[in-house]
Amino acid sequence: MEQLSIFDFIRPDGIDVFFQDGAMYAFAPKGSFAEEPVELGDKTIYPGQYVSRLGEKDRTSFRMKEGFYLRYCGKAEKLILFSVNDTISDYYYAFGYVDRNTLVIGSHVGCRDIRIQHLKIKS
Repeated sequence: MEQLSIFDFIRPDGIDVFFQDGAMYAFAPKGSFAEEPVELGDKTIYPGQYVSRLGEKDRTSFRMKEGFYLRYCGKAEKLILFSVNDTISDYYYAFGYVDRNTLVIGSHVGCRDIRIQHLKIKS
């Protein structure tokens, strides 16, 4: 039996996924993903909306440093993509989408889950 890689689960066609400094990133040219809303925790987030944290508990969350926000950009199969603040680029923070309460990020040492019950969208 062959061991599965996270890439077997989340690598959409036309998008390169890679790891760096404890985060997962994607190179996704415009048009390679759908700019559509996604359900996260108790909310639906729409492209262009901002969050500073995904998840509540420190061990199972992803948090940006003060003054930085994740801007939701869209979804490509089981991958959701965020940019930082108002940055326009083909590079994104990438998260594997398991369900509305669970995201997965990988690194060179393995994967970890992000558990989201309540999503705080920046107004």
